Amino acid sequence: MSPRRLRYFFLREMHIMKSLVELQSEIESLTEQAKELRAKEYDRTIADIVSTMSAFGITLAVLRDAMKKGVKAKGKRGRKAKGAKRGPKPKAAAKVKAKAKGAKVRKPAEIKYRGPSGETWSGRGKQPKWLSALVANGHTAAEYKI
Repeated sequence: MSPRRLRYFFLREMHIMKSLVELQSEIESLTEQAKELRAKEYDRTIADIVSTMSAFGITLAVLRDAMKKGVKAKGKRGRKAKGAKRGPKPKAAAKVKAKAKGAKVRKPAEIKYRGPSGETWSGRGKQPKWLSALVANGHTAAEYKI
């Protein structure tokens, strides 16, 4: 490679390095600006919340109770907070929802097997452990059929 061409590549690399350094310093300054802005917004948001609570007579005890009960805020939907419990919907709520949509509500499957300790099985799905254990001990599933 000619010295002239080497000089060109060297200067080009220096320009790129200079740009990288400039960008990194700009990132640092923008990060600082973002922290300052967040601190200002945080204080303003807390002030808004406090004034709204006092206007509606809401106390911290009321908020704690609402958080325990899982009262959802009206408005935008979003991700659940960390630690928020998720689980299946209560059956009563599912029935009401099904009725509202006009769908039929299913009855639970009829019990077809009853164990010696009162355990039950509808005959659907995988055979339960209590029945598997009895069959392994020499009994038959037909003995426990209702």
